Amino acid sequence: MLRKVVSEEVENGIQRGARSLTRSPSLRIQGLEEPSSLQLIFSKKLSLPIFTGSRIVDIDNSPLHILLVDKTCDRLVPTSTLPFTLKVEIVVLDGDFPPAGAQETWTSDGFDKNVVKERTGKRPLLNGELQFTMRDGFAPFGEVEFTDNSSWIRSRKFRLGARVVQGCSRGFRVREAMTEPFVVKDHRGERKFNSSCYLFDLAPSLG
Repeated sequence: MLRKVVSEEVENGIQRGARSLTRSPSLRIQGLEEPSSLQLIFSKKLSLPIFTGSRIVDIDNSPLHILLVDKTCDRLVPTSTLPFTLKVEIVVLDGDFPPAGAQETWTSDGFDKNVVKERTGKRPLLNGELQFTMRDGFAPFGEVEFTDNSSWIRSRKFRLGARVVQGCSRGFRVREAMTEPFVVKDHRGERKFNSSCYLFDLAPSLG
């Protein structure tokens, strides 16, 4: 029963995430002559603020979804039309990447160099299901959470990134996905935040 509920939640999230994209009926091999036109994107913005130990969800409180699109026409690319299987992974990026003036021109090497790893002696920075195989242009991610806050890096902010697992794209460039920069707060502040939200919502009725 639980598996059915989770499956339905993921399916609903996929439908909402793809609503603004037109499905491409096919993608021929010659369409890969300009591989940089293929890009991963997050289907929706993240729900903020983000606390350690709490599941990362989108603004609709649904699991994260990664889409594969053709940026030349903003169409969803069914992965069944590709000559290879795409496996996608979620990573943490420095919030200052990419630098000003290079918001749309980063390289895969630059992306990889700005992946943030855990602090010495700490657990992996992200915990949960971090790799998925794309099907029909979608990759759903379930339980993903931060284990550490972002206060210890210079920018004090992280981004979430998504990239094709090395070796899966057979030499074709698929541009990585990135969220907006955000702060990750320690879970000890979550109760205070929730209490503040409750008092804010309650204020009109008290007036």
